[in-house]
Amino acid sequence: MSNLKTSVLYLPRPSSKYPGCYPLWFERRIPKILGTENFIHLFSGNSTLGFKIDIKEEVSPDLVADVHKLPFADNSFDGGMADPPYTKEFAKTLYGTVYPRWYEWSKELSRVVKPNGKIAVMQNYIVPTIHNCSYEEIIVILTRIKQYPRIVTVFKKKEETKCPQ
Repeated sequence: MSNLKTSVLYLPRPSSKYPGCYPLWFERRIPKILGTENFIHLFSGNSTLGFKIDIKEEVSPDLVADVHKLPFADNSFDGGMADPPYTKEFAKTLYGTVYPRWYEWSKELSRVVKPNGKIAVMQNYIVPTIHNCSYEEIIVILTRIKQYPRIVTVFKKKEETKCPQ
């Protein structure tokens, strides 16, 4: 992680009343962070960009689905974005769902992103490495006094290697 790019953003609080929505103006930065507009967007909530997947039908995602088993072929998207519930309590009280299993959904996200594609995960800490990926960048987002920062951990999916026959 010694060559890891880092940056800090100060963004206004969200304009939406939807719990857990992105800080104002963050969403428009996602294509630049990922280097593509062809990205899968897990836990999308009220987001408007990417191929949106959420378990809640009322937020009008492109696909209502459980992110632990995605219905896409390997290497279907150029990039990926995820904004999972930050705690078990948030999952239950804010979203009325069970806390997502990190290893399962992050492995699925890596599976559907093409080699060398970027994957970004927003959380309130630097997240563990995603399967078959390496750390690329850490973006710290400050919003206002007495609010936890949000951390966007950006990964790069590794090249696929073929076993010699």
